[in-house]
Amino acid sequence: MTAAVKRVSIFLDHLLHRDKYLEELNGRIHHFKDIFAASSARAIDGAADRAAGDAAPVHFAVPETPAATLTVEFAREAMRDHGCFIARGLFASAEVGEIRAYIDHTFAVNSGEAPFSRYLSKQVDLGEVLQKMRDDIAARQQTNNTYMDTVKLGRKLTRALGANVSCLVATSPILSRKLLGLFEHKGLKALLARYFGHEPCVSVYKWVARRAVSPPQPIDFHQDGAFMGDDISSLNCWLALSDCGAGTNAPGIDIVPARVMTQFAKGTGVMNWTISEQAVVDTWGREAIVTPTFRAGDAFFFDHGLVHRTQHMPGTHATRYAMETWFFDATNFPKNQIPIRW
Repeated sequence: MTAAVKRVSIFLDHLLHRDKYLEELNGRIHHFKDIFAASSARAIDGAADRAAGDAAPVHFAVPETPAATLTVEFAREAMRDHGCFIARGLFASAEVGEIRAYIDHTFAVNSGEAPFSRYLSKQVDLGEVLQKMRDDIAARQQTNNTYMDTVKLGRKLTRALGANVSCLVATSPILSRKLLGLFEHKGLKALLARYFGHEPCVSVYKWVARRAVSPPQPIDFHQDGAFMGDDISSLNCWLALSDCGAGTNAPGIDIVPARVMTQFAKGTGVMNWTISEQAVVDTWGREAIVTPTFRAGDAFFFDHGLVHRTQHMPGTHATRYAMETWFFDATNFPKNQIPIRW
């Protein structure tokens, strides 16, 4: 199937089945409306933080494995010791092209460039869900002032991240449906259920399609747990849909592959939730900052404790396609990110 035919096929499918896909996604979101998170045993519990000064370069490699031989035992060990790992070749070239076509369709709809965009961009109904989040947010902000109040974001999802750089997958029920099906086909749902010890779920706010370029200058590092809390059970699948990182012409990710169980000290970066490069160097040494090479179809897994940032790659304007999908234990999840039943 040519790229043009694929685009038309996706458009017609969305046009003909908009209400069906929208109802299905609404049902997945409303499943958690009256459910609040509870603590649960996590695969990383019992692991120790990487001590400051433990900076031997060999310790800061990112574990990796072919996706075809990925096991839950490998995932648990890598996450406990390094906070991350790479599964090489999770998606084949044809599958990468298909996902990119769905992403381009979603951007076109959300930006108003596609025919019937106003009809196709009808949003999921978050009214009751947002109302139910208020008590959870107020309680958690008592102990974590970076725990985000995400109620306002949910009122206009397509404007939350910028029309041409990032978009929330939940703005596109057809993309949501496609991705969940592909992930299940790849065995991720079964693997995650074993990793968490419970069924996995995804999220409205932490499920993002990206078409990014290099930041104009180096940026701070961060931990996603700053927005969600560090007591949750999470595993992010950052899927490279372009060749990127070291030795390519598109930005990858700078990583500190160390097990970090808690939030890094506040106030070192530009924002109260960011971490300066100097603070990373002072804590672990410059050799701790690793920038892997990713090929399209590779998947990088990490959790809410990982210290990371988008790579600064001066002199290039290449666009990097990527898909970020945060999976959570459907028992122990961040309510403020709006969980979605799988």
